[in-house]
Amino acid sequence: MLRPTLLVLLLAAGPAWTHPHVWIDTGIEVILNDRNEATGVRITWTYDDLYSLYIVGDMGLDPDWDGKLTPEEVERLSGFDMEWIEGFEGDTYALMAEKPLALSGPRDWTAGYAEGKITSTHVRDFAAPVPVGEVPLIVQAYDPGYYVAYGIPGRPVVTGGKGCTAQVFVPDLNEAEQKLLDALSEYTPDVDVEADYPAVGANFAEEVRVTCAAP
Repeated sequence: MLRPTLLVLLLAAGPAWTHPHVWIDTGIEVILNDRNEATGVRITWTYDDLYSLYIVGDMGLDPDWDGKLTPEEVERLSGFDMEWIEGFEGDTYALMAEKPLALSGPRDWTAGYAEGKITSTHVRDFAAPVPVGEVPLIVQAYDPGYYVAYGIPGRPVVTGGKGCTAQVFVPDLNEAEQKLLDALSEYTPDVDVEADYPAVGANFAEEVRVTCAAP
């Protein structure tokens, strides 16, 4: 979750209708057992330079601004984005045959700071092992309110299992943008768009699809 003090700063950075405010490069690693059942997902978030700067400054880290954190500062940073409020889904969603799959809260989180960007990781477990075959297991990264824009720029990873592959799929961004404009056009001037932003984030969702060959 974004720190409340930083939300104020970010909201002041531009017009209320401007979304997103934060950009995160996402890494997805799907963890399978030896029966080709998915047991969990390891998620990596690399925050954009500006948001990383806000976090470092807000937490009083790197006071000499040399771009390096001490081991003690790294320990303080770890978990800064893991204090999730009730109902927050972690901006990560899993589906199988169009049915949503439950994911646990985060565990085993880490964080680091390099080249002006914060990178954090965490693991989320499936409520029960998910058999993966020809029907893909889908893992999506998106913020429903589109305050944060998630992208999956790298290759997804499959750990464990046999004969399994993962691919990234990107939505039609022109179509997604048009749906956003259509939704915003319905607002009257007296409405606080920022406080009641349309839930269009799923239209921009990049996703990883994992399949496994039959044994």
